[in-house]
Amino acid sequence: MTDLIPAAPGWYLKTDGDLDPVIAWQPGVQHTSAGGNPAVLLPYIANGPGLAPSLVSAESFERVGWEVVYLPSYDPAANTGMPE
Repeated sequence: MTDLIPAAPGWYLKTDGDLDPVIAWQPGVQHTSAGGNPAVLLPYIANGPGLAPSLVSAESFERVGWEVVYLPSYDPAANTGMPE
């Protein structure tokens, strides 16, 4: 397995109105529809207490429109909704 890079606080995977904290990154490549293979960092996100984290594949981003966002001042424990 490729070495994981710990994620700094403030990085989140934004999916359909949810923010999931990124806990680590894995270097990878993204195969684009245009035929390119750019280097990317793929996020690992926590699945919840007692569950192993999930690696989000590059294909997921293109298929469902997810994005990684940096929100350094966002506190999920103090917020009930997503920031604008």
